[in-house]
Amino acid sequence: MEYQVLKLGDPHYPQRLLERLGKEAPPHLYYHGPLSYLKRFTLAVISADSISGEAMMAANQLLFTLREYEMNYIGGWHSVMETEIFRLGLFRKNITVTLFSAKGLVREDFESFLEDRFCPPLHEFPERDEYFRRGKNGELLMLSVSDPQTSQTARKNVINRNWIACALADAVFVTFATKGTKTYAITKKLIQLKIPIFTADHESNSDVHGLGVLRFNRKTVVKFLENLGAVQSDPEKPIPKTILSPNNINHIAEKTKISEQLSLLTTKENKDRVGEHE
Repeated sequence: MEYQVLKLGDPHYPQRLLERLGKEAPPHLYYHGPLSYLKRFTLAVISADSISGEAMMAANQLLFTLREYEMNYIGGWHSVMETEIFRLGLFRKNITVTLFSAKGLVREDFESFLEDRFCPPLHEFPERDEYFRRGKNGELLMLSVSDPQTSQTARKNVINRNWIACALADAVFVTFATKGTKTYAITKKLIQLKIPIFTADHESNSDVHGLGVLRFNRKTVVKFLENLGAVQSDPEKPIPKTILSPNNINHIAEKTKISEQLSLLTTKENKDRVGEHE
């Protein structure tokens, strides 16, 4: 995949990363698509894959409110709950979606990103047409902080990816975490940096509540969001046209077919997918 690079010192490098991470800010941010999405109200989503049915229901209750706001969702979209929110982002016109890959952008494209998350026998993806429509029209942003040639989702790259995604966000929605999970560990770091973070007011997230994370229901989360600057979507207002990046995927399609991009990934690499969220 063709991509662009932002280096430390570049005027377009996200100021938020510098303010929050200082010397630990990634030296390079690789991207493909409309970088302007990061200027929208951005919500990062993290969840352990061991989420219970009750915890999923509690998260979904909050999503009834969250989905009504003009937002950019950002994440790795790999755990069960994350993929559900990823799908919601593709379903709503007032929501843009940023895909953060632990792979390098020479090795990752829209097809391989989806394949890693929805593979047989759980490959049914109702929003597939909308996903590729957005990709074709330059309406998906893909980010990576991994070396462009990185072909596997190594644990250290996954953790770093999750951390940077949260540092880029206006707020972080911890849908589920328990002690001992990577999601719980990153939650503790987010608290130390005083990044706005919240979860559902449900006993299933008692470990997260014990850390002092704010907890809301679908009514009480409104004030929290709006105090941070989130704005509700106006159903009467026409959706603005997306600002396309110079490296629109249409340009890529003229040069490189998806099948040719996928040839960069060996059969072994596709089989050696690493579990990301526990």
